[in-house]
This record gives sequence, structure tokens and C-alpha cells, in this order.
Amino acid sequence: MSIIIASPDSMRAQVEAATGGATTVLYDDKGFPSLMHVIPKFRYEDLGLDATFGTGVATAFLKGNTELPEIFIGQYQAQVHDGRAVSLPGRDAKTYVDYDAAKGACTAKGAGWHMMTMHEWAAVALWCEANGFTPRGNTDCGRAHDANHEMGRRQDGGTAGDNSGSARILTGSGPASWRHDNSMGGIADLVGNVWEWQHGLKIIDGQIHLIEDNSWDLDEGSWTALGHHFSNESGTPTLKNSAGTVEDASIYESQWDNLTKEAGYTESQLLQRLLVSPADVSMQGRFYVNTEGERIPLRGGRWNDGSSAGLGALNLYNARSDAYGNLGFRPAFAL
Repeated sequence: MSIIIASPDSMRAQVEAATGGATTVLYDDKGFPSLMHVIPKFRYEDLGLDATFGTGVATAFLKGNTELPEIFIGQYQAQVHDGRAVSLPGRDAKTYVDYDAAKGACTAKGAGWHMMTMHEWAAVALWCEANGFTPRGNTDCGRAHDANHEMGRRQDGGTAGDNSGSARILTGSGPASWRHDNSMGGIADLVGNVWEWQHGLKIIDGQIHLIEDNSWDLDEGSWTALGHHFSNESGTPTLKNSAGTVEDASIYESQWDNLTKEAGYTESQLLQRLLVSPADVSMQGRFYVNTEGERIPLRGGRWNDGSSAGLGALNLYNARSDAYGNLGFRPAFAL
């Protein structure tokens, strides 16, 4: 199916000229524009990373029996206008939004629109790793915790580094080092600012359920239940191949890539590709989980998480109905 992207308009022409075509403008069913970064299809072997990831087209570019030539990722965390998620600079990211409302604000935009998936997040994160760049972000109340001179514009008018108030920054107001490719044409604010709801994976009493490729429109009842479980082992989150301890408690591992696996654990290459089960790639970010009930993933971290934020940060604590001032989301598109 063709993507309507070739009709020239002044906004699209300016954005594409400024970014060498890396970012474009797409319009939804109401004509609202969104700035979207284009990620061309790649294979795992193209990345030059550990052989653990295998070969073949990355799962973000597979939708059923179709290979997607590219995916379009919102350059900015979502705002919502008239019921539609938009990706625009200089806005306060939409928060106090639960998983279903966030997902609905994306799919309401029309065919191909969806909330960013676990497959897409992993593809972007692995691209960063392959290119030797780790983005920073708003991880210390309007500034980077590891580079205090890097600041964004706080939506509450507060001073960077002041831990009072809600220290979200206006989308994309930080420096190029807060973008995924270290350029102002890159995807902004993946690290810190607000946690981002992710589509395509959930846990139920610790068991992982997911979409095996980027079929974002697959009904949840058709998701695959894997023989992989998170267990609360005396306060230590642990990956197991069978059901473990289910407990309504927040537990964490200080770095996602140090996540414990039971002795003799049989790996899932798909979970490694999705940056759920750590492989031989180190990515900054803390891992959180609550093994009781249904939990929906968030990634990236928030404005005061310091080194706990990062491309590897994975939060499996929240229920789908949770809506807080540090939870947001990001639109994506593909056909």
C-alpha cells in the first residue's frame, strides 16, 4: 500500500530540507500535522552487534507476511489535539493518560497510525547502540544529570535542577545530544522527561504476553503467551521459564542489563531482540516489575530518574488504568 507522503507542502518541504529527509511531516484524518522521523528497514546482521540477535529483518519492519520498507516514529512525545495524538515541538507532553486512552489517540488518526511499540523502541535503541551513540535527556529536573549544562525549557517555568514542581520540558527543547542520532533532526526525549507507554507486550501474573512482530493492530486476545515469566524471588526480579512468585510489590534491578535469570534459563531470542531479556548489549536504565495482575510496559524514564533513566529502562509496574503526570506516549506510523 502506498504512503501519501509525496504531495509537497511548505511545512513538509521545510522540514525535509532541514533534516535531509530524515524527518518528514505526516497528516492524519483531521489534517493535523506530525513531525515523524523515518527509520529505513534494516537487518540484525547490519548492526554489527552480538550474534545473539541473529539475522534477518528486524521485527519492527515485519507485519504479518509483509515487510515494511520503513517506519515513522514521532519526533516528539505526544500531545493530544481534538482527540488526536500529534508530534510537534515546543509543547508540554500529554500526561495523566492511561494506556488505552493513549493508544486510542494514536489509532484514531487513521490507517497506519498507532502508539509506538516495543518492537519499534528496540529497533531505535539498537540503532543507537550500533552507531555508538547514547542519547542523554531530561533526567535531573530540566537538565541532564550527567551533563548539567545541557538543559531544556521546563513547562512549569522552573529552573533546571530545581526538584520542585513538575519538571517536564517542552518537547524537543533540549540540545541535539538529547536526540537519538545526536542531530536536531533526530527523535527527541527518548531518555527521561516522561515514561512512554509501549504497545505490543504485557505481563499477567508475571507471564509475558506479546505480539511476535509489529502487527500493532492485532487484538490482544490473539497475543502469544510465552513460556517466560518474571518472578519476585525475595525482592529480586528474576526471569524464569515457568510460573514464579506472584506478589503485589514493586521490585527493581538497578540496571536492566543486570536482570537475574534462573539457573538453566532457556533464552528467547525475541525477548532479547525486544530488550526485555538482557543479551550482550549494555544499555543504561533501571528495570521495575510488579508480578501481580496485568502490567503494561513503559520505557525511557522520567525527569528526575538520573542514571535510572535510559534506552534500557523498562517499567513493568503500572496497570493499564494508571494515569500520572510522568506517564506519556509517542505516536508512530507505517503501512
